[in-house]
Amino acid sequence: MKKLFFIVLLFGGVLCNAQNPFTGIWQGTMSSEGIEFFTVFSIEETEDGDLTGLMHMPQQMIINFESLTFETREDSIWIKIPAFRAQYSALVNKDTMYGLWYQMGEEITLNLGLTPETEAFQIRRPQTPTEPFPYYSKDVKFYNKKAKIWLAGTLTLPDTLQDWPVVVLVTGSGPQDRNESLLEHKPFLVIADYFTRNGIGVLRYDDRGVADSEGDFSSATTYDFASDAEAAIDFLTKKKFVSKDQIGLAGHSEGGMIAIMEGSNKKLAFSISMAGVGIPCDELLVLQNDLILKGYGKSEEMRKDMAEMNAALYELVQEEKDATELRKKIEVLIEETKAGLTEEQIIEYGLTDMYAYTIMSQVNTTWFRAFIAFDPGEYLKKIKVNFLAINGSSDVQVPAEVNINAMKSLIQPKKGQIVDFKIFDNLNHLFQYSESGMTTEYAMIEETIDPEVLEYMVGWIKKVLEN
Repeated sequence: MKKLFFIVLLFGGVLCNAQNPFTGIWQGTMSSEGIEFFTVFSIEETEDGDLTGLMHMPQQMIINFESLTFETREDSIWIKIPAFRAQYSALVNKDTMYGLWYQMGEEITLNLGLTPETEAFQIRRPQTPTEPFPYYSKDVKFYNKKAKIWLAGTLTLPDTLQDWPVVVLVTGSGPQDRNESLLEHKPFLVIADYFTRNGIGVLRYDDRGVADSEGDFSSATTYDFASDAEAAIDFLTKKKFVSKDQIGLAGHSEGGMIAIMEGSNKKLAFSISMAGVGIPCDELLVLQNDLILKGYGKSEEMRKDMAEMNAALYELVQEEKDATELRKKIEVLIEETKAGLTEEQIIEYGLTDMYAYTIMSQVNTTWFRAFIAFDPGEYLKKIKVNFLAINGSSDVQVPAEVNINAMKSLIQPKKGQIVDFKIFDNLNHLFQYSESGMTTEYAMIEETIDPEVLEYMVGWIKKVLEN
């Protein structure tokens, strides 16, 4: 399926310059494959008379994108976006840009209107806490002996008058900072603030190779990230004002996998999987891709064809370790899939000549090979600590019911062990309220994390600690 990249431009304080017809906030909507994408360019003039600006396309999870180049001539403007192999060309007439979006051989009409700042699209994140905080907060560093790297984070505690339970937060996939920042949401900051205000300390940290943490993110796997989480736990066992027998871990998405992996860690009192995986990851990705296609309104036939091809693709990735041979086999698989399709279907499915190259760049990485082979079942059977799994019913990335049911079937609670499962209605992968659960909504939703989720986790943790 072809994907266009769209960006929403938000730029605070941009004023219309009467002497330059191109400056200001320009926003509008373009449509591709029946899906509409809100688009904003925020343009201002530098002291040298050049143009600079931002682009945002929230439905494509792009916010405050800066790598733009501008060319103008009389009443025409060309905005180039090399990272996406895209260009926007427009004729400016008073308060309207009449233009075309070009990307990878496609041409889409995109007309933008000059919009006053007070009426322009804005990103609002009302849950993000701001200083001063009514609790102890300190930036810390801890050492991963296995990886020989220092990791940087923030430790928050209700106060330094006594010892407190503390939760280690573990981020999801992709390079994440300690707040798990995404589209100006800061879910880990929100969680840390709520937990700490309610008597539970938090240690959150930058992924290796991100922000202030050392290491190489690109070569790391889920197992490496698990060792970073273990280093965080070890750090807390030696830290003042931390109750050593009340240390927990809460991980989101891939971090939820790590919460499961660490379920037998004797240094933990409890572990929480947030949108974690209960089924093998190759099965998860087939299901994930299918639900996303369904969300885009694709036909049953297309979904079936793509599910079969993806299942075969992930099997190849696990069987063939040689990159050159894998590339050849992927090309054969694509040709076999195309053989049963019409020309129109080939175009609709996006099975272009570049498709094999694109797929190879995604699957032939150390992280992906480890991820696709991951089966949480072997860890779920060994969980010994108190364990909570929470998922959202609208999640299309980690579908709730099938994953929760898998966890329930594999975990065998021991006497005195508290194990709980909770599916929150109408919440997506980020635990935001969302009817569709599609990733295109993430940036448009003001809520960072539903308050019910925060309340439930704190209530469960206190129940465990009082047990």
